[in-house]
Amino acid sequence: MRASGIDHILPAIGSLTPAQQTVLAAVSGHDDPVRVADVARECGLHVNTVREPLDVLLELGLVERERMPVAGRGRPAWGYVSRALSGPASSVEMLRHMARSTIAWMRATAADPMAAGRDLGHHLGDDALATAKVPDHDVGEISPGFELAAHMTKIRVFLTAFGLAAEPHPEIPTALVLRDCPFADPAAPDPVAFAIRQGMVERVVERTARGLAAPTFRDGDDPWVTEVVLVPTGPGRIRRPAS
Repeated sequence: MRASGIDHILPAIGSLTPAQQTVLAAVSGHDDPVRVADVARECGLHVNTVREPLDVLLELGLVERERMPVAGRGRPAWGYVSRALSGPASSVEMLRHMARSTIAWMRATAADPMAAGRDLGHHLGDDALATAKVPDHDVGEISPGFELAAHMTKIRVFLTAFGLAAEPHPEIPTALVLRDCPFADPAAPDPVAFAIRQGMVERVVERTARGLAAPTFRDGDDPWVTEVVLVPTGPGRIRRPAS
């Protein structure tokens, strides 16, 4: 499936392996088409090792390729370019622009900007679930074999697809480590941006954990990194039957 919009591009990026992410980052660092040999050199990999990730990125529609001009007697070569180029017109920069403007407006108008940020995150979580067409988890009975720890993989992949760089916790099976925040400006991260992230995670867990757990957040010295620990809340809410 080729990515054709941000609702396809973000999940596609979230599905990439580390090697594919490295190659995509190398291609995205160029405004002009870049040759395979140059990508391999920047990644510190052999040319043949780079070709497979490039083929996957091409199939997903995350990169495009075009014929490069022939130099001298050399053979024609392909040049690869990212569909999400860097710069003010890129999807990432447009998101940051919108986030900066929204946070500035919230700080100017909200009595409690942090609470407003979490509330906005709740709405973002609802929209993200709808965009990804996640089934309604409030329909039907909880499966007798449902295990929260096993469900964490789905939550992690979903959050990663929407830019939160979620990783498994090294020690707690029902916890995740978030290492990124798409709403924060790398040059001047605002605490409200991280409140938006928290609100989004709260809503995603609320609507997918079947009432079995609620998230708690453990922040450290690095504001970009937070641990999300799902704490059991009981046997689960009574679910409405499927219509």
